[in-house]
Amino acid sequence: MTDRFDYADYEFTLRDRQWNREMQSGYVTHFRGCHKVLDLACGSGIFLELLAEQGIPALGVERNPAVAAWVKRHGWDIVEQDVFAFLEQTTETYDGVFCSHFLEHLPFEQVLLFFELLAPRVSPAGTVVIVVPNPESIRMQLLGFWRDPEHVRFYHPELLEALCRHVGLEVIHTNREDAPHLLSPLALPQATETGRGQPLRPRGWLKEKLRAVYFQFLRRLRLAPAADLLALEVRLRQDMEAQQRAMTAWAEGANEALNSMWARPDNAAIVCRKTKA
Repeated sequence: MTDRFDYADYEFTLRDRQWNREMQSGYVTHFRGCHKVLDLACGSGIFLELLAEQGIPALGVERNPAVAAWVKRHGWDIVEQDVFAFLEQTTETYDGVFCSHFLEHLPFEQVLLFFELLAPRVSPAGTVVIVVPNPESIRMQLLGFWRDPEHVRFYHPELLEALCRHVGLEVIHTNREDAPHLLSPLALPQATETGRGQPLRPRGWLKEKLRAVYFQFLRRLRLAPAADLLALEVRLRQDMEAQQRAMTAWAEGANEALNSMWARPDNAAIVCRKTKA
């Protein structure tokens, strides 16, 4: 009988390491100048690798033995231990802490405990970066979150920001205003003549056409005054312009609504600084 599927199988077969490198590389800048960075639930050491490339010393914490052994073989510093056990036992402090895609694996009571244990381990003025799947991203809701076999629930970034502040971590930056997946504005077709597929001709064309019809009709019946035909032209054109304005307003509203759901970042990132001793 083969070994049971565990998180190491997911880590090494279903996760795209290069994609995750690109996703996490933007967070390295927050740790420039740090002397001791702690990467909690570091997985296969992607962020440890990125920090090492920039000459930033770091220690990873990972509970899975197979994953931790793989990280150690690649030369990165790691402790094979559960995150909570590590935070409870260590007396060290760190001027940088990175925790990416860990909190969504926990029920809320453990998230509370995580922040309570984390705060004392951060040096004064130290930097903390928390990254979680963004519940405001419909892309994450539909395409990514449930691929992980251990995900429990989404945590809204506003809730996590409140927890950070509660334990003395000042929120100095978030990516909530970013919109990396903006859709192009909806393009409406130009108004055309009914049944001909040709653009509307200049304003004077209809007037001249109606004037010619009017004179022909007038010569035969002498019943239709020119003023009535001109008034009809004005009303028709006003109606067409109003319809075009309404369609443009609808397209703008539809585009805004779509982008409010689709364009948000897939990952919510919260950057904090330790303010309380």
